[in-house]
Amino acid sequence: MKSVLYVRLPCLKIYPGGLIAIADYVHKNKPEVKQRIIELSLIPPHQRGAYLKEAIQQYRPDVIAFSWRNIQTFSPHDGTPAMEAVIKFDTSNKIMDKLSSVYFASLLIFDFVYQIYKNKSYIALAHKLSPGSKVVVGGTAFSCFPEQLIRELPPGTIGVVGEGETAMLKVIEGKSLEDESVIYREEGKVVRHTGCTFFDLNACTPVDFSYIEEIFPGIRQFGGEQIGIQTKRGCPYNCTFCLYNVIEGQHVRYRRPEVVMQDLTTLVRRFGFKDYFFADSQFISHVSALPLVEELLDRIIAEKLGISWTGFLRIENIKQPLAKKMLDSGISSFDLSFTGSQKIIDRLQLHYTIEDQLDAFRAIKAAGFSNQMVKLYLPLNSPGETPETLLETADTCRRIYDIIGKDNVNIWLFFLAIQSGTKLEKSLIEEGYFHQDYNPLSYNPFAIKKLLYNPPPLGKMIGRSILEAKTLCRDESELGKWTVDVLERKLTTGR
Repeated sequence: MKSVLYVRLPCLKIYPGGLIAIADYVHKNKPEVKQRIIELSLIPPHQRGAYLKEAIQQYRPDVIAFSWRNIQTFSPHDGTPAMEAVIKFDTSNKIMDKLSSVYFASLLIFDFVYQIYKNKSYIALAHKLSPGSKVVVGGTAFSCFPEQLIRELPPGTIGVVGEGETAMLKVIEGKSLEDESVIYREEGKVVRHTGCTFFDLNACTPVDFSYIEEIFPGIRQFGGEQIGIQTKRGCPYNCTFCLYNVIEGQHVRYRRPEVVMQDLTTLVRRFGFKDYFFADSQFISHVSALPLVEELLDRIIAEKLGISWTGFLRIENIKQPLAKKMLDSGISSFDLSFTGSQKIIDRLQLHYTIEDQLDAFRAIKAAGFSNQMVKLYLPLNSPGETPETLLETADTCRRIYDIIGKDNVNIWLFFLAIQSGTKLEKSLIEEGYFHQDYNPLSYNPFAIKKLLYNPPPLGKMIGRSILEAKTLCRDESELGKWTVDVLERKLTTGR
C-alpha cells in the first residue's frame, strides 16, 4: 500500500490526537507512504459528503481509515436535554413536562439514528468510490460496539478495536492481523481476533508536527480548543462500569516525560496552543505513576510555557509537594470520579477511600489552591445506592466544601451509562435488568432509557430532586450542589 487517507467522522470539535499519533507512527516506519488527514467536523454538514468524495477522487488512496469517536449523541449528565427529558418523563406530574420530554427525546433519538446513518454512509461512499482500497474503521465509538457495527459496514471492512498503530502498519504492509485486536466479516460470519500485546509507548519519539501540518493543515483550526495529549495508556483498575481497562488493557504503559514535553513545547511555539487535557484514562492512575508525573510537571515548570492543563485524576496519592507542582505548572481544574459513600465506592470497585481523598484535598489546599475548580463527577443511584449512602455522599460533599470552599466545587451529576462488555452490564443481565440478547444500539426509546441507569425505588425521588434544584439555582453549573442539598433535605425531613 502506497497511500493512506485518514477520515475523522463528525463529532464535537475535539483535537484528533489518535489519528495524529497513528499517522506519525506510520510515517516514521514507512516514510515512503503518502498520507493525508481530513476532519469532517471542520466541514459544514451539507458539504461533508462532497468533500469526502473529492478527497477520495483526488487522492486515490490505497487505504481509507475512518476514526469513529462518538456514537451516542445523547448524554446522561446534568445540563443536557437527554437527562432532563428522561427525568421529566419518569417523575413529573405535569402533562406539559411529559409532552415536552417526549418531544425532546424524539429529537435526540432522531439525531442519534441520523448520525449513525450518516457515518455509515460515509464509509459506504468510500467503499463505492474506491472498491480497490482497504477500508479500515477504528476509534472510541467503534471500539465500544465492534460486534454491532461491523455487521452494518461494507464487506471487507477491517475494524480495529483499541490501539491502531501496529494494526495500521500491518494493513499497509499486507501482513496478517491475527495477533491484532481486529474484527471483520468473512463468508457472512464475524471473525474477531484479540491481540495479546499492546503498543510500546516508551519507544515513541516526539510527534513530527511539521510533517503532520503538511498532511493535515486543519490542525491550526483547533486553536482555542483543549488539546488532548496522552502521557500513558492502560488502566490498572477494574471499575465495574468502565471500558478503559478492556480497550487499553490493565497494564499501564508510559510515554517518556521528555517526549511529552517536546510535544507540548512544539504545540505551544508552533501553533500557539495553550490549553491542554491529558487524555489518559487517569493522569495520576496509581502510586507507580507518580515519578513520571512529577518529572513531567517539573519540566513544564522549568520551561515556563504558560499553559493551563487538566485531566481525569485519582487524587488519593497526592501529597503537598506534588500538589504544589500541579498548581505551579498550570492546572486549571481537578477532575475526578466521585461518590461520597465508601459502600458505593467499594461496590463500583473504584479502589480508594474517602479519607484518602479528603487528605489529598487538604494537601491541595495547603499547597496554594486558589481559583482553580474541583469537578466531582457524581453517579447518582448507582447499584447498591440507599438513602443512607446518599446521605453519606451529602456529608462528604460538605466536608470537601469546608476544605476547598463551596464556590470552588462543581458537582456534575450523571447516571451510569451501561457500556457493552463491562462488569456492570454482565451483572444487570444476570439480574434480569436486560435480556441476554439485548441490543445496546437499539433505536427503541425505552431501551435507550434503560441504558441510563436510574432504577426504583430511588429513581423518582432523585429525578424530582433534580427538577426542584433546577428551579432554585440561578447558574446551571450549580445544579449538582443544589440537587445534593435537596436530596439531603428530602431524606432527613421527608419533604
